[in-house]
Amino acid sequence: MDYEIIKGRIKVEWVDLGEGLSEDYDPNDPNDIPLLRFDVSRMEDFPKDGRNMDWEGIDDASYCTNFPATTSDDLKMKALEYIMNEIYEPAEAGNSIKKLCERLSWISPEWIS
Repeated sequence: MDYEIIKGRIKVEWVDLGEGLSEDYDPNDPNDIPLLRFDVSRMEDFPKDGRNMDWEGIDDASYCTNFPATTSDDLKMKALEYIMNEIYEPAEAGNSIKKLCERLSWISPEWIS
């Protein structure tokens, strides 16, 4: 399942790059947890046919979080909605969202439930 939300020209998605509590996730370490990263992208031009959308990552808008990859699908999507609600207006306006994303990198299931 792809975990992404698109609103207008902005997309927020979960990415699993194998990150954990201390850089790369170590399944042999019982204290490590596989963590998700969120990426924020902007579509620079709407394609006339609605296909072949070309997303471009927004600078300083990709962060590893405290959100476990093992969290339920429902909670993952609610967390993406939360992130989208926080970043949408400044991202759509083309403003820097670096500080916002740095704060959102601390997101965890407790923020949502």
